[in-house]
Amino acid sequence: MSGEPVLELRSMSLVIGGVRLLDHIDLVLQKGDRVGIVAESGTGKSLILRLAAGMLAPLSGTVSLFGEDLASLSADELRRLRSRCGLVLQGGSLIGGLSVEDNLWLCLGTVAAARKRLRRRLDRMMFEFGVEYAANLPAGELSQGERRRVELARAFLREPELIILDEPLDGVRASAEALEKHLLRQIVQRSRTLLLLTQDERLAGRLCDRVYRLTRGRLVQQDEAEAEPGLAMS
Repeated sequence: MSGEPVLELRSMSLVIGGVRLLDHIDLVLQKGDRVGIVAESGTGKSLILRLAAGMLAPLSGTVSLFGEDLASLSADELRRLRSRCGLVLQGGSLIGGLSVEDNLWLCLGTVAAARKRLRRRLDRMMFEFGVEYAANLPAGELSQGERRRVELARAFLREPELIILDEPLDGVRASAEALEKHLLRQIVQRSRTLLLLTQDERLAGRLCDRVYRLTRGRLVQQDEAEAEPGLAMS
């Protein structure tokens, strides 16, 4: 696929506490790519999200987002690029004292005058991810699965070009299969680029068309992933 890569990691390394967690990582995502990275807990996979979003700087190598080297950007320029991304962090990042709806409005970061225009989009995202009933509940009172669905709704709220999901189905049980299908529709039908970070190799195989395993700080590409029939696009 031609054009500037959506996300590019070149010879990226990271050392924390004297431990080399990431060792010369090379990864390129073009528009529409769906890439999974499978790794055990504590091996550094969650750090890849923070590096890709400019929340953390590598020890060496470069990270480029939409063709721009993150190391050369100002804070405002970095925020501008991040606004084109949807992120779900492992462990979550909702503000527990705010309602579900207020957490979503905070993501939009819009002035009050624009709320009427964006109201329909916000309502649609809450409905699509099954959290409309919890709109006025404090996020801190939700179950882990409910919080995860709110975080996914928030990730898609700004119509992102790049989605980076770290263990997106943590705590989701009964509705997990339906949620997977919905994620696939949201990503594939809109030609969004996906980077999935997970311990679940089967989930990566269902959602992604290219899968790597993070082993001793290095990426090793797995055999080409094939979507399971139960999750085929209709």
